[in-house]
Amino acid sequence: MIVAFMKRDYHSLIAQSALIACTGYLLSGPAGFVAVHFIKPQPAWHSSAMFAANYHFVQDIPYYFGLLLIGGMMMLSAAHYLQVQEDHARSKIAELVSLMFTVVFATLIFFNYICQTTFVRHLALHYKPSDDAVIAAFSMSNPMSLSWAVEMWGYGFLGVATWLLAEYYRNRNALIRYLLIGNGIMSVAGVCLP
Repeated sequence: MIVAFMKRDYHSLIAQSALIACTGYLLSGPAGFVAVHFIKPQPAWHSSAMFAANYHFVQDIPYYFGLLLIGGMMMLSAAHYLQVQEDHARSKIAELVSLMFTVVFATLIFFNYICQTTFVRHLALHYKPSDDAVIAAFSMSNPMSLSWAVEMWGYGFLGVATWLLAEYYRNRNALIRYLLIGNGIMSVAGVCLP
């Protein structure tokens, strides 16, 4: 990957970054959640005490794999931006704005994953009833938590970023273009619809 960057082979960097992002998505999303479900599932949110009683480090594994997704998307967006600079393409502004939205996504989601794997983990392992409100506010197990709102908004920003990346593929690959647009629409809808 570093060799592709140094050689200014941005097409290879785009492909490698997409592979890292897809790997992160699959391991943190479908595969990670299935593994947690079979190894040590967290029951539906009822209370902070129940969450702490059922907490296990395995439940954090999807967040760690999510770091691959975050890194891959950052590299993917940056590689697209560098490629259009070299091509002198018309979509420079779309690629730059996509890069900025990807940075917002990465910041929000990285913060969220730090909260889950360190802050919430510590509170669960050293549970005290006085921490109930904090656990409820930050645990991703609670669908009404601040962390869920941050997650939804973060992926909404990523949806805008992928929608903007779609312009790069207008005359290159219709399937990728439509997948990026579809991801954008679904991600923004996830934020906008209750």
